[in-house]
Amino acid sequence: MRDASLSESPYFSADELRAFGFASVGDDCRISRKCSFYAISGSIGSQVRIDDFCILKGHVEIGSYVHVAAFCSVSGAFAKVELKDFCTLSNRVSIFSGSDDYAADTLNNSQVPEEYTTVRKGPVTIGQAVLVGAHSVILPGVTIGDGGSVGAMAVVVDSVPPGGMARAPGAVATLGSRRRDVGKIMDMARRFLASVRRI
Repeated sequence: MRDASLSESPYFSADELRAFGFASVGDDCRISRKCSFYAISGSIGSQVRIDDFCILKGHVEIGSYVHVAAFCSVSGAFAKVELKDFCTLSNRVSIFSGSDDYAADTLNNSQVPEEYTTVRKGPVTIGQAVLVGAHSVILPGVTIGDGGSVGAMAVVVDSVPPGGMARAPGAVATLGSRRRDVGKIMDMARRFLASVRRI
């Protein structure tokens, strides 16, 4: 028998999300109660969907019409992570604003005092209408430009220009020669938003 004290909705309410630490929350968001939030700050736009078992921490700013699929990890613990309008994170994408330096002659992990570690830090921006493929990893300081895309299982260490397509032939993503038409994508976004406002 269901506990009457539990909410009937599978999604957090806007008030609950603000209580976690988000400064503002837009309309019609579907953010699963199976997500976890740690030391969170930032904002959420409208029409945002975040599926089960995602972890968000630190400063995260989410635009509108954003979909974060199941099992994603978005860490703004060391610097801001921004997910702009219309972007998509496929299943099991990981975004880091800080990472231990694997080449440094120091200790590592969050349980070791800072003076004994070397951490690479930097904000991460996922631009408008960006699609990030499943199991991809975005490292600190990376910007994926508007209309760009990242193929599945890529490890992105360098920024991707607007319309650029990064894919992973090996361990590290490389830029492909084809470019997405950013103007066409942004025009489609504007037309969509105009149609929504007329309804």
